[in-house]
Amino acid sequence: MDEYEYLEDLSDERSKKFIDEMNSLTREKLERKAKELYPIILQKLKEPQIVGLVAYDTTNPTILTLDGQSKVRIGDKTVFVAPQGYVIYQMWKIYNSEEQIGISMGRKGSDKTTTLIISQGEAKKIGENIQNPFYYLGQLCYVKVYRDSAPPDGGDYPTQRVICNDTMVWGKDLKPGEFIQVNVFEDLLAIVKHRGWSYGELFIGESFEGLRKIDEGEVIDVLGVVKGELVYQKKKNETIILPDSMIRSDLPIIKASLGIDFLSVEVIRDYRTPVIFYDLKGRKIHEKTLENVILMDSKDNVLYIAETSFNTRYKIIREVYDPSIGFSTNIIEEIKEDKEDQVKVKDVYIKGEDNVTLHAFLLTKSDRPKAVVVYGYGGFRIPILPGHNIIHRLPLSRLGFSILVTNLRGGNENGEEWHRQGMLLNKKNVFKDFEEFVRFVKGFGGKVITMGSSNGGLLVGATINDIPNLVDCAVIGHPVLDMLRYHKLYVGKYWISEYGDPDKPEFRDYLASYSPYHNIKPGLPNTFVYTGISDDRVHPGHALKYVAKSRSMGNNVLLFVNDTGHAVADPESLALEYSYLLAFMEECVKER
Repeated sequence: MDEYEYLEDLSDERSKKFIDEMNSLTREKLERKAKELYPIILQKLKEPQIVGLVAYDTTNPTILTLDGQSKVRIGDKTVFVAPQGYVIYQMWKIYNSEEQIGISMGRKGSDKTTTLIISQGEAKKIGENIQNPFYYLGQLCYVKVYRDSAPPDGGDYPTQRVICNDTMVWGKDLKPGEFIQVNVFEDLLAIVKHRGWSYGELFIGESFEGLRKIDEGEVIDVLGVVKGELVYQKKKNETIILPDSMIRSDLPIIKASLGIDFLSVEVIRDYRTPVIFYDLKGRKIHEKTLENVILMDSKDNVLYIAETSFNTRYKIIREVYDPSIGFSTNIIEEIKEDKEDQVKVKDVYIKGEDNVTLHAFLLTKSDRPKAVVVYGYGGFRIPILPGHNIIHRLPLSRLGFSILVTNLRGGNENGEEWHRQGMLLNKKNVFKDFEEFVRFVKGFGGKVITMGSSNGGLLVGATINDIPNLVDCAVIGHPVLDMLRYHKLYVGKYWISEYGDPDKPEFRDYLASYSPYHNIKPGLPNTFVYTGISDDRVHPGHALKYVAKSRSMGNNVLLFVNDTGHAVADPESLALEYSYLLAFMEECVKER
């Protein structure tokens, strides 16, 4: 029996009391420094960041930026601004529409989103928890997400269904945790049904009733139609299927975009993302060296690219292809980091366990930092690449720390096999990799702060249980920590394909052996745990239970519960959260 399970019920008066008491304690210890940092952080958060890009026009793309509020703009013209307190999560090009844009936004970063269609500057609400809007045979359709209750046709949840004109048309056989992406090319439907982050099934047809499966395996993305045939991307052997040929890449493929006469493919090489261009027979015709392509979309023979790096917030590039003369490039927009906040970037390679070569980016401002923040994630095929990350930058530019941004198994930096080496019954490889970096830094005699959020919070929680004496301070954000009950909280069933099913004996013992919550012991380093009441992806109960149990063993653990969502929130809420996080780091190294 778990004596702290009541903390999973956020409406329980005992949970409310615990949150209030812990927030009061955290404010008592950190508020003075947090108040100093808050305006600095808020100012940085209100600097423009690009989060969406759609190509409808060959002159200017449609861009979604965050700069205090979420704004959709075309060129210099703003066509939509999110209401106060809301953040736009996603922006879609709506298939078979006349330049319509779909957006989904959530309040305070909640995953319970509202989806709207923007047309000629007018926004029309189409519903809650809706994704991927498109038109098919003149009807407005979309993917409906059932997060908290079963769909009308029955079945377990969380799950998804395709809805057209308020009628459920596809998806009744979807199992909990499976999710879909719908693509429409005039009358041709193409649906990818994903099971986890490594496996998919591709269905095509000219009606929902006539959909037939044409491929399965690591099907990731549908790109378009050439000569009436579907062009799509598979992760198996990093392949793109063309009508008359096949492109096989020796490098991990992140995304691809199809023009009239070219195919642009973003790959990972040396922990950066160049874009390689091919003609439609699969022959390489061009390559562009870039740091980290975060968005890419094409219109006719024009490709728009949004790039970021550790020292550039974003750059928007317009690449034009003329088959007779080749490619020409111009930069539409570029915002670099202020000169005084530029950082030095160094690639670090070390040998891990099993002779695995591990890489990290070392970001420095000073040759004598107060401490090195070792940051990690390691899961869900998410590659950690150069980027303008506020939570990395502020400890560097304002507080005198260095940051080691690690590339661990479980991500996609070295392909799908790299991911598989860090998932399911291989999950402990991720912790081993991270711990090697901690030992590497500690070997130079410096102070070490481990930091990670979400799946990265699991990473840090497991690491300080394993090597508590090598970590000076730990920061755990919006974490997954109870590996035996994660699938029973919110949308945790989506993660079973990544972690394994705790209800199956072959996974339960393994999960229990590293679950941070179940392996807490006395003598852990000073730790700061933060979460948000509006986080409806990873249940705040993970953080609450962990802190309560760890403190009962005498560990020095602080908890800050804010009103943020899982990954994003309005700038004011994020600034408050980050100010306490950085205040803890500053105070913790003083105490050591």
